[in-house]
Amino acid sequence: MKIFSKAVSYLALGTFPAFIAAKKTDYHIPLSNVTVHWGYFSKELDPILTVDSGDSVTVEMATHHACDDWDRMIKGDPGMESIFTWNENGAYEEYRGASGSGDGVHVLTGPIYVNTAMPGDLLKVEIMDLYPRMNPDGKSYGSNAAAWWGFQARVNKVNGDPFFAGSFTGTPSRNDEVVTIYEVEDGYAVPLYQFEWPNITSPDGVKRDYIAYPGTCVPHDVHGDTIPSSDVADHGWAKEGSITYYDSPYPARIPVNYHVGCMGLPPASHDYVDSIPPMVTGGNLDNKRIGKGTTMYYPVAVEGALISMGDAHTAQGDSELDGTGIETSITGEFKLSVIKAEDFEDWHSVIDFPLGETSKEYIVHGFTETNYLETYADNPAEIYANSSIDKAMKNCYTQTRKFIMARWGLTEIEATTVITQGVDFAMTQLVDGNWGVHAVVPKAIFDTGKSSKSSKSAKSSKSSKSSKALRRRAL
Repeated sequence: MKIFSKAVSYLALGTFPAFIAAKKTDYHIPLSNVTVHWGYFSKELDPILTVDSGDSVTVEMATHHACDDWDRMIKGDPGMESIFTWNENGAYEEYRGASGSGDGVHVLTGPIYVNTAMPGDLLKVEIMDLYPRMNPDGKSYGSNAAAWWGFQARVNKVNGDPFFAGSFTGTPSRNDEVVTIYEVEDGYAVPLYQFEWPNITSPDGVKRDYIAYPGTCVPHDVHGDTIPSSDVADHGWAKEGSITYYDSPYPARIPVNYHVGCMGLPPASHDYVDSIPPMVTGGNLDNKRIGKGTTMYYPVAVEGALISMGDAHTAQGDSELDGTGIETSITGEFKLSVIKAEDFEDWHSVIDFPLGETSKEYIVHGFTETNYLETYADNPAEIYANSSIDKAMKNCYTQTRKFIMARWGLTEIEATTVITQGVDFAMTQLVDGNWGVHAVVPKAIFDTGKSSKSSKSAKSSKSSKSSKALRRRAL
């Protein structure tokens, strides 16, 4: 296990974290600025932990929206404070905020090196449990940002006006972005209060008049029953004028559904990639079904797999419409296993996408581009301007057809009719670049067994090898 240069900044807090002895799993990774990286996947990162295939790991994860309310989601938690503190020594995370390096937004714990994992294999990730990270008062909160990148920003408001987002829309004096803070209690998330995004200046003088950078800390005013601490202002965060609050939002009860929004492996094609657009090797899928009891299969592109995870949500609907789920810090328990290429069943060979599995269904993921890093190799950021739900649907259908034909031995015409009658498609997310559509494939519709021998024989070993070669090229 390597503890590298970022440890110096954690030591400045006087609370350097030892790796915790695991109680229910083989390993436990505590949350700190040492154990996370902010906004990217990379094959260049040193692993923070090395495990064997079949080992289980407890992983603590931080939400990048925690500083929307420092007092409720960070204050008094040494791990969270180590990530978000910004004092006379500067920001404790070098890729935080206006880095200028094209990084994304997510705080990702990892990477974890899995012994024997090699390019062409699959990494099987079983999600054994997920539970909230409680603050020192024993409570859990989350944040939802109705932001400029949400789909609602593409649609006029009820009054007919366009959605304004500060300097992003060329209207620095007008901003419709709103943050909702949720309290999580008794199995539900309930809106606690809302506030309009203010004009904020970071400790290094960068003005943030829209939700432009991850980890922005909001220096709150007194509002409702809340008297905020001076911590955020003491770090050097400042704002213009007073914040507009809505302290009595409609008390909707959103059922808790903890899931991991961003979990995956780095590609081999690029040294560093933005954590926002999903890819062949996983990443920011933002699928609410990636929760307790789900197993994910990720194509391995680099030695050791190097899995990282974060961007956890308390809840989210399909589409993640306004930009985020209920962003929450949680802890997860995972079992990591390598499926070697030489041990593949035929259907494993066609997986060139992140595949989910539960006891009752498979979850096939499709995107605007299966491998946007190949389509836009010279400038991956071009995917943001070229996202298409139509292309994502076409991609998800062809992936689903291919998967069903390989998994159960159906012919193409058999697969098409079964998909039409028995498989549900839905928009996964319309906010991440490389928009996503997923298919939910019930296992029960195949309980009668595989198709006829003539159907199975149509899928020769030669085509299986071709499929495997195609998947490897896609990595």
